[in-house]
Amino acid sequence: MDRKEFLKSTFAFCGLAMIPAALMESCSQSGGVAPSNVNFTLDLTQSANAVLNNVGGSLATNGVIVVRYSTSVFYAFSQYCTHQGCQLSYDGSAKVFACPCHGGMFSGTTGAVLSGPPPSALTKYNVTQSGNILTVKS
Repeated sequence: MDRKEFLKSTFAFCGLAMIPAALMESCSQSGGVAPSNVNFTLDLTQSANAVLNNVGGSLATNGVIVVRYSTSVFYAFSQYCTHQGCQLSYDGSAKVFACPCHGGMFSGTTGAVLSGPPPSALTKYNVTQSGNILTVKS
C-alpha cells in the first residue's frame, strides 16, 4: 500500500468511527436554558402578536412561550424542556406544552411535568396586562 492509499484509508476509518459519537452527542446536547432576568413587553395591537388576541393562542419569543388561557388570563413559561433543552410547543386544545425530542409533556397552567423524562417543571414568569400591553417578567 502506498502512502496515498494509506492516508485515504486512515481518514475514512477515522471519519466512520466518529459517526456513532456524533449521533450520541446530538441526543445529549443541551439546547436552550430557561432565561433569567426576563423583562419584556408585547403590544397586542401589533400583527406579530395578534395570535395572543385569541384564547388558546401562544407566542414564543425571547426564550419564553406566552399563552392566552382565557379572556383575561395569560401564562408565560420557559420555551425549553427541562430534560435536554429542546424547544417546546403549546397545544391549545389539550392545554399542554409538548417536547418533540423525547415526548415530555408539561401542564399549560402550572408548567408541572405530566409525562416523559423531564426532571422538573418549567420556569414560570409573571404576566401582567395593561390595556393592549402585556409585560412578562421573572
